[in-house]
Amino acid sequence: MVRRFRLSHLFSWGWRWQPLRQITFGLLLGLLLLGGTPASVYPVTTKDRPPKRNGLQHNARVFDTVCQLVERKYYDPKLHGANWSALTQQFRRQALVATNETTLYNTINQLLSYLDDQHTFALSPSRVQEEKQGARVGLGVQLRKVEGKWLVARVLGGSAAQEAGVRPGWILDELDSRPFDGFKPGQRFAVGQSVRLKFLDSNDNPKRIEISCRPFATTPEQRAQFLQGSVLYIRFSEFAPKTADWIEEQLLANPRATTLIVDLRENTGGLLDTLADCLRLIYRQDVVFGDFIQRNQKPLRLRVSGNRHAFTGEVLVMIDETSASAAEIFAAAIQDTGRGIALGRRTAGAVLASIQESLPDGGKVQISIRDYRTVRGVRLEGRGVTPDVMIKLTLDDIRRNIDVDLQRAMQQLNLNPQSKRSPDVPAPGQRVTTSLAQSSGFELGLTCF
Repeated sequence: MVRRFRLSHLFSWGWRWQPLRQITFGLLLGLLLLGGTPASVYPVTTKDRPPKRNGLQHNARVFDTVCQLVERKYYDPKLHGANWSALTQQFRRQALVATNETTLYNTINQLLSYLDDQHTFALSPSRVQEEKQGARVGLGVQLRKVEGKWLVARVLGGSAAQEAGVRPGWILDELDSRPFDGFKPGQRFAVGQSVRLKFLDSNDNPKRIEISCRPFATTPEQRAQFLQGSVLYIRFSEFAPKTADWIEEQLLANPRATTLIVDLRENTGGLLDTLADCLRLIYRQDVVFGDFIQRNQKPLRLRVSGNRHAFTGEVLVMIDETSASAAEIFAAAIQDTGRGIALGRRTAGAVLASIQESLPDGGKVQISIRDYRTVRGVRLEGRGVTPDVMIKLTLDDIRRNIDVDLQRAMQQLNLNPQSKRSPDVPAPGQRVTTSLAQSSGFELGLTCF
């Protein structure tokens, strides 16, 4: 089977570029009742698997496999100067006595954290199985921290939270009668688990709700609107297969469009070939965008051939802290080539190539294998893309359901958009209708839980 390069978020297999910088620090949004380590990012639908009969041997095989793969494949042969031998000895002792997969994988990820690379981490067997099922267990909301408050950024359709009446813009104030200040490492949801929540609605009125956790689907988002002034607005959350086909369909369906707004907020990346196909839709000439640097320091060039049918109008890209990986490369490409401008906030700075390898117990380990530099020689990892037009968000804007990013984008085009969103897609010529709370990301790691 041929592996394909991928610049993406957490949950696809094969070659990919993972924006996992958001797994650390306090910028996490809706970690599935989890906190600071990569192992804690994923919910588990079942109880922890008990140790194998030969638990020490089993744990040793898993732990040693991870260490050997990192030593052989990590993009920096010097492992960022980490004293790998001493660290592996230290954490191996802890791994051997782990009594369940959560403890084992937390230990593995504590070791991997010394690489100072949140693209490299391990997935437990339960997390792998859950991803294969295409659903997670939890409430079905996305959270973000704004001005010290944990805000509901989005409620997923068909989720327990939607059924309970939770709304975007509400502030999560208490969890199980305790003040809410983020999720703790190791916390998780289980099917049927009852969670008592206290929210503050958009008028700061308390809303007490009890929710029974259940699986919810996490499908990629795609949305297109034809706005006033012949502006085509497109939004997609992943550079997934056939994304370029969908964008091309929107361009063909809106031939009067003279400006293209590409909303990459919350876009966490995707396939490299999809990224190239998307870029090709807006370049009529051959273009080189940058290089992927391998472990042996040899570059692999990212380029696209010209497309005589490409869109030739103005291009604006909307980005923020949740824009990562392929989304960052797309925005940087637009800037570096002078094809358009980027608006919003600095991106995640998470652009490393990584692969996933299988572990003896059915788990996975993801390992960074390549770096990326733009055609100007700029390393995006840890730096991100700085927008041409910086836009500051406030808690008040979000709770009033105002998309200041889209508003500013339209102003950049000397247009005057309406700032509220209609539930319906506007007809051609209608004024802008969109919802910041529904459609935009604000902090690193916007994740459903």
